[in-house]
Amino acid sequence: MSLPLKIISTPKVGKYDIPGHPEHPQRVLRSLEHLKSILPHGIFHEPKPVELELIHAVHHKAMIELVEKEGYFDPDTPGGAGVWESSLLAVGAAVEAAGDALKGQKVFSLMRPPGHHATPDSGMGFCYFNSMSVAIEDQVKNKRAERVAVLDLDCHHGNGTEDFCFGRNHFMYVSLHQFPAYPGTGRQSRDNCVNYPLPPGTEEGDYFPALENALKRIGDYKPDLLGISMGFDTYEHDPLTQFGIAKKDYRKIGKMLKDFDRPTFALLEGGYHDDLPVLIEEFLMGWSS
Repeated sequence: MSLPLKIISTPKVGKYDIPGHPEHPQRVLRSLEHLKSILPHGIFHEPKPVELELIHAVHHKAMIELVEKEGYFDPDTPGGAGVWESSLLAVGAAVEAAGDALKGQKVFSLMRPPGHHATPDSGMGFCYFNSMSVAIEDQVKNKRAERVAVLDLDCHHGNGTEDFCFGRNHFMYVSLHQFPAYPGTGRQSRDNCVNYPLPPGTEEGDYFPALENALKRIGDYKPDLLGISMGFDTYEHDPLTQFGIAKKDYRKIGKMLKDFDRPTFALLEGGYHDDLPVLIEEFLMGWSS
């Protein structure tokens, strides 16, 4: 029997703010406020910072030290006061979400910064640590799961998660994303990483057949656990991308994942329009109702 939906989030993610940056605190703060106004308060849980040894299992020491210093990676990922604390909380939430999913709970981690562009040796693309990679490595390393699949539904290809999963039989990485687009990867599949590059302007008529095919490929893999890198920048009005997914389509995405019927958790990745709170609501209503 499935347990009720659990949402892991905290206002503490608003402690770092890079002026003018699209990955701003209100993405999560407004979304959290909206969801608390419509959902039972008992489903919301505060995250705990991740243990550093779990991050060291995925990321190189020099990279971790740069995040700790809140230093500069690139113009998209410039560091700044509060990045370290927020990053530890985001990864901690992901690890907790993965563990709870294996106990029969649907868990959504509503945190920032996002993570799927962060490679083992560098932050990039608004991402400092790869929360998904740390979470799934922890489950496999501790033998809670033998096979884990990641379905990346952000509009940008999750190059960091793919780099982590590539060639490792315990993992399968599957991504639907706009191509061409940042970061320029994901043009074709390779080994255990399956990519669905979709052109700018893609709408539900082409998107949902690709998603159905992706879920079939994941089903054939028979994972013990499915992690969703849930980006909402596929939205038709998102300022950073050129997809055509409508508000109502997110409920359908959630319903398709619910019907997949595997232990599943989801992490917030991208999504930069002011409608983000409602887009998340639509997804959660389809996934958990």
